[in-house]
Amino acid sequence: MRISKSASLFAGVLIAASLSTSPASAVTTVDVPGDVLRIVEVGTDAMGADSYANRNREFVKFQNVSNAPVDVAGVLVEDNWAHARTVGGDAHTCNTYKIVDLPSNATTMVQPNEYVTVFNGSRWGGNRKVGSEYQLFANSDTDCGTFGQFYNNDADTAWVTKANGADVYSSKSWDWNGGYTVKP
Repeated sequence: MRISKSASLFAGVLIAASLSTSPASAVTTVDVPGDVLRIVEVGTDAMGADSYANRNREFVKFQNVSNAPVDVAGVLVEDNWAHARTVGGDAHTCNTYKIVDLPSNATTMVQPNEYVTVFNGSRWGGNRKVGSEYQLFANSDTDCGTFGQFYNNDADTAWVTKANGADVYSSKSWDWNGGYTVKP
């Protein structure tokens, strides 16, 4: 039986392709955060006029939805404006909260099913843990946004990322003005 050169070449290409794709895909796997910290609620608009006193009506609440503890040291919570600057290499302190520690915790590990809520305002006594929720208070600068409230009421995105901004755990966008919170 005689096999044509083109058939031999085609068979060789198929074999080479099948051998090269399996190891290459294993090698090119990138370690990105993925779906381990998921935003479950965003406070987008404080009731009434924006004021220094109602900054905590703007917040981002996320949950560890994985089956393992997640280290949140260096995790950023930002709005769309700040996120674009972080990713572009021009990080800004406005509209950004960087997690450096957790209250009532010797580490920065968030256990499975625990929550972290980052409020834009402040609280007498500082950060705290209530049940399975870490409550962190950004005390956002009043020069950033209106009285420190920086989420746009009508259209914005809340981001939870690693410190470089490019590795995204979760984001939630809205493009409407008709409520105070948004849930996925």
